[in-house]
Amino acid sequence: MTLSASTAENRSKPVIAVLMTCFNRKELTLRAIGAISSAVAGAASYRVFLVDDNSSDGTSEALGSQFPDTNIIRGSGILYWNGGMRLAWLSAIPSKPDFYLWLNDDTILLPAAVAHLLKSYREYDARTIVVGRCVDPLTGVTTYGGYVRQAGVSRVSFRHLEVGEHLCDTMNGNCVLFPASVVSDIGINSPLFIHQYGDNDYGLRARRAGYRITQCNTPVAIQERNNKAAEQLGKLTLKTSKFIFTSPKGIRPDEWLYFCFAHAGPLWIVNFFWRYIKIMRIY
Repeated sequence: MTLSASTAENRSKPVIAVLMTCFNRKELTLRAIGAISSAVAGAASYRVFLVDDNSSDGTSEALGSQFPDTNIIRGSGILYWNGGMRLAWLSAIPSKPDFYLWLNDDTILLPAAVAHLLKSYREYDARTIVVGRCVDPLTGVTTYGGYVRQAGVSRVSFRHLEVGEHLCDTMNGNCVLFPASVVSDIGINSPLFIHQYGDNDYGLRARRAGYRITQCNTPVAIQERNNKAAEQLGKLTLKTSKFIFTSPKGIRPDEWLYFCFAHAGPLWIVNFFWRYIKIMRIY
């Protein structure tokens, strides 16, 4: 049987599984998914695997109506980011795509974003992960992207890349393109984390496994910085103490202990305690 020109063209394009998770952010989620088509713009074929973590705002129903091709997976309501992305990834693996794309449900991809990500990937070898640079829609300042280690004793203190830098030690998980080989070489994101650290941990594990992580310097998405969470983690007060020590979005001692033990080297215990010492300014 002879393939039509359009069929042959589609089969020559890479297939991307877009992995997402959401909870009660219907309008943001719909906007993020609505932007994917123009972001792909013929550079690939794709399918969205989205975990709706038991939203009560009609997210699944709206997605089913507006984007019926979305593969919606229902969550338990306690998955948070890392658990939701694990479930999305596990659901996508049987489809055997060429790439996986982590995408936050509040990250709005720009037109031709996927072409930029694939171009960055092809500049290196197959064991390359590409981080998409997200910028503030008003200022153009980088809000999420790749990280490098800060100079100093700590092995778990990171900063965003500066202008001209592109190689990363790890990354935010807002927009990241992975070759399918990472599943067999590294696995998926760890079940030991609920919300925080899952993306940073995966990047550090990938580097340890010999993968290169590079940031696509062309901005590929717009996203405002979540300053509310940063403010709650900045100072230890009676009001913030419960959030810091018990919330999956805080600095839970069990998860932070494992992260330091896995990635901070011989001084891991110092790094563990120093994080809390820095925020122990009680007012």
